[in-house]
Amino acid sequence: MEQSVEVQTCTDPQNGENRDSHDCITDHNGPILPNGQCSKTDCKKHGKDDNVRLTNGENEKEACSSTPHIDASLPKPEVSNPVGIETFDGNVQYQFGEPPPCECDECILENGDEIKPPVKKFNRLSGAEGQSSWKKIRNIVHWSPFIQQFKKNRYPWIQLAGHQGNFQAGEPGAVLKKYDSREQKAFDKLMKDVLRSYVPEYRGDVLKNNEKYLQLQDLLCEFDSPCVMDIKMGTRTYLEEELEKAREKPKLRKDMYQKMIEVDPSAPTEEENAQGAIIKPRYMQWRDEMSSSTHLGFRIEGIKKMDGASSKNFKKTKTPEEVKEALKHFVGTDPEVYSRYIKRLKAIRVTQESSEFFSAHEIIGSSLLFVHDKSKQASVWMIDFGKTNPLPDHVKVNHRNLWVEGNHEDGYLFGLDNLISILETIEQELLSVAERENSNIPCE
Repeated sequence: MEQSVEVQTCTDPQNGENRDSHDCITDHNGPILPNGQCSKTDCKKHGKDDNVRLTNGENEKEACSSTPHIDASLPKPEVSNPVGIETFDGNVQYQFGEPPPCECDECILENGDEIKPPVKKFNRLSGAEGQSSWKKIRNIVHWSPFIQQFKKNRYPWIQLAGHQGNFQAGEPGAVLKKYDSREQKAFDKLMKDVLRSYVPEYRGDVLKNNEKYLQLQDLLCEFDSPCVMDIKMGTRTYLEEELEKAREKPKLRKDMYQKMIEVDPSAPTEEENAQGAIIKPRYMQWRDEMSSSTHLGFRIEGIKKMDGASSKNFKKTKTPEEVKEALKHFVGTDPEVYSRYIKRLKAIRVTQESSEFFSAHEIIGSSLLFVHDKSKQASVWMIDFGKTNPLPDHVKVNHRNLWVEGNHEDGYLFGLDNLISILETIEQELLSVAERENSNIPCE
């Protein structure tokens, strides 16, 4: 039996418009409240979702006219996929309610102390508690690790990898990323380098809610319901200085051990299993070796499909064949889209090889962002420079040589070579299939 929902009306203080969904809702079982952020007992209010990588720059504040709320600088999300629905790789990625605590590697690696694993409150909806939730889910503000659709313009905000809480809405056509001095210096140099056309435009620093942000070009605004993929480049995703610091004061970490066994229960040694903990350098090297990073020079971090299905379950995607299947699932079967991606990647590679910035820096933890849509528009950009360091004066790298501690090689171009090769293989296979199909068409 469908559970009825009584919809309250809220007023937008910016324009006086009434809003009748996602803001105030009450069902027959009583109110739903997020941590008491509003004192009005029948108000449903979530302010913002920090788990975003890109935005179209809309910055809309909504609040109930009769009740003060916490400051909500981002617009309300509108559910595109129901809670608990399986993603395209078979994993249940979506939850509802409060935003889940960030469990990204960046948080674990930057924190010197053990991080307690979050309590996961929600799973698949079943039994009496979930019997009517499918009917009312469209009226519940929904937190997702990957995508949210906002009611004003139905535009996706996406973060496929990295730390939650880094992004906010900027001016139209821009996104705000939490300030990082190392990344700011990198962008400042890139704006004067030949690579400028292949990175988001840096538009200076801004203050918002007493926090400093980098204002960057929104890379999705020209796309219609885009497919997005984040690929982290390089044979390692940690700086040499991180490894050195971790070795200076080795500390057993139960949280890192827990993350390890969640991905691969057979990975720890007997000693590590007995301790129930591992040291940070061990975790840092293991997470690259278990994926395609060490062997291929890149790894897929996350994918969001055009239909909203999203996944970052690629931690163990390691072999060329496994990577190939994931790329085919992302791009599809249209050779033209592959061709556009390959052309763009080759242009990036040629430009990197002539770039003063690229030759003078160790590029760690940087990604390539792939975006295409149903119109076959497709492009790629270099993003994420928070671990991009100038090389020591006496060090020269070619970004292809094998990394040995002390030589600062990052394997970026080694990975790009392999990525282009795999995409070209898929493209040729598709063209061959199309040619065979055309040759079987009888002549009239």
